[in-house]
Amino acid sequence: MMQINVAFCNRPSYDNPLGGDAIQMLKTKEWLEILYGIHISIITHPNELTVNFNIVHVFNFATYEITNGFVEKAHQLGIPIISSCIYWDYSYSIPPLHYFMGYPSHIGKFSVLFYRFLYKNVTAFLKRPRGVSREFKKYTQKFIDYSHFILPNSIEEGNLLLDFAGIKKADKIRVVYNGVELKDTQILPPELFFSKYKLPKDYILQVGRIEYLKNQLNLLYALREHINIPIVFIGQISDAKYGKRLHEIAQKRGNVFFLNKVPHDEIASFYHYAALHVLLSLRESPGLVSMEAAAQGCPIVISTSEYLPKKTYFSKAPYVVDPLDISVIEQVLLQAYQERKKFDLNIKDFSWSNVAAQTYDVYKEVMDKTY
Repeated sequence: MMQINVAFCNRPSYDNPLGGDAIQMLKTKEWLEILYGIHISIITHPNELTVNFNIVHVFNFATYEITNGFVEKAHQLGIPIISSCIYWDYSYSIPPLHYFMGYPSHIGKFSVLFYRFLYKNVTAFLKRPRGVSREFKKYTQKFIDYSHFILPNSIEEGNLLLDFAGIKKADKIRVVYNGVELKDTQILPPELFFSKYKLPKDYILQVGRIEYLKNQLNLLYALREHINIPIVFIGQISDAKYGKRLHEIAQKRGNVFFLNKVPHDEIASFYHYAALHVLLSLRESPGLVSMEAAAQGCPIVISTSEYLPKKTYFSKAPYVVDPLDISVIEQVLLQAYQERKKFDLNIKDFSWSNVAAQTYDVYKEVMDKTY
């Protein structure tokens, strides 16, 4: 087994809060070190890169100013670049004028499609919104050009990325799945769990940052008349205005519970005792919390394929809904709450050991060509 020194490059604030890109990076690092003895350093500034690294692996194209610094430095040093793009169509998930004018009671499909159309036209002249801007497209093209290989989490993600960049050749694409924690987690006894967290039974759960992208408003609004169903949100507020609006509506409805943080080793207990986990997100690749919930045997409700790589990860999921159609959301949630059909996640494909194996194969391909 060859010795490989790899720099994992990410933004300085990657762990505050700990997002999906950071979890992917840290778990991939852990399993590459365990299974293949690769020496990996987490780098948060381009000046930390030296010729001692065999490969520079960058994470997340969305933070393109920071990512560009790593890519430029690696290119100057002649070090092969691998990129985990972590991309999906941002045009659905950018907060429109609601951010400045105040959020409504729910997010409607007409307003999202209208602003999506508007964004795609104004970005020919402006650098905003970032996720669909001409500048982001320019950097994405550069990152693809400078990278030896691009590692999307699904073929759907890879196709969307190439389409956004206007690139037809897919020869640099190597799909590496996102993983889910598979360790046997100790579930808290029911008496201890419910007394500790003061929660009712048979609750609907959503885990994730409190923000427009995660679309908690539509979950709450769809069940506004069904106040007998408890709703539990776990996550930090990353958009104060959105969080304030969500709390206002939750207080008016009642039977809604907010937990800012819970110990990581206890999150499995929340999935275990939930009636459903619901993620009506406007962009996921693929939606780690949905995978975690399914792995714990919790029924899940997810968005349709415009918003996540459904075919790769959730092709047989029983409860899939347009996250902007309130009446259909209500119908599907009530059906799922009654039936509680579980989704059998393909554990073998989405283990972190398999993610590490897929990543190692790409590293070996680079090393065989370069050294």
